[in-house]
Amino acid sequence: MAGQEEYGSALAQGSELQGSGGSYRIGRVLGQGGFGITYAATYPGGKRVAIKEYFPMHCAQRTDGAGVSPRAGWEEDYAQRLRRFSEEGRTLLALEAIPSVVRALDAFEANGTGYLVMEFLDGLPLYRKAEALGGRIPPEELLPRVKPLLKDLETIHRLGLIHRDITPDNVMWMPDGTLKLIDFGSARAMSSQSKTVLLKQGYAPVEQYITSSEQGPYTDVYALSATIYYLLSGVQPPVATERLDDDGLRSLISLGVALTPEEDAAILHGMAVQPQRRTQSAAELARELYRDAEPADVTDDTPVGPTPPKQSFFRRLLAFFGFGGR
Repeated sequence: MAGQEEYGSALAQGSELQGSGGSYRIGRVLGQGGFGITYAATYPGGKRVAIKEYFPMHCAQRTDGAGVSPRAGWEEDYAQRLRRFSEEGRTLLALEAIPSVVRALDAFEANGTGYLVMEFLDGLPLYRKAEALGGRIPPEELLPRVKPLLKDLETIHRLGLIHRDITPDNVMWMPDGTLKLIDFGSARAMSSQSKTVLLKQGYAPVEQYITSSEQGPYTDVYALSATIYYLLSGVQPPVATERLDDDGLRSLISLGVALTPEEDAAILHGMAVQPQRRTQSAAELARELYRDAEPADVTDDTPVGPTPPKQSFFRRLLAFFGFGGR
């Protein structure tokens, strides 16, 4: 089957997929992760889209060229993750008016699995943009583009959602210079009891290591600040749990990044290990990072999520679960 040489579980190029609003023609595979395959596709009239297919590699199998089914013994896990995948589609459809969020066009189930149709983003993940620029993105190039993203992130939080997986992989640099936030597979309502996430070391704050702990806007603030830190310096941020007792996080200025002391302090404040000591909202981070920000540029930072846990809570729980921290 065409397109199967490198991605043995992928749909064939040229195959048709019937969605809620019409038929899509599957093109090349754009990427494959542990829980899904993303394809380029065309919609009637030739419009390019990206289609994400739910296909957890550890528990799914292709049955008849198009069909997908769980492997024996994995039925419950498969169904649970499929429900979570469907939640991602509903989340994106609800956020379609936010400029910095990848736009969802359709979400449906077929072939025993789920599909999410999104606008085709002809851009670069931020880590690749940094690579193309020699390993770092200059502050004068990156920071002005982050400002609209912060405003939109504040809007997402005020709708009661947190992304929980902001990394240099999940923000796209578009041809027009704007940034787009992608991959809402870990997004949850702040009121949700489900706190599970596939951690990305260096970008996940300490509260994400304990599934029973509260998470809020400050959780995304840490991840975005760590992403900025990496893109400006080319240095991988240290793992949050390793900073509990001996915080060796260096300032960006000490790493040769041409920032003002206020800009440096704003990013480090967003990366404070303890949630109570951290910048609490995207709006607050914007005000600290952009001293000339007008009131209209950012919204009020009245807390919209749960109160961050106290420091001792994390030390006890992390020690219990073997993550360190006394």
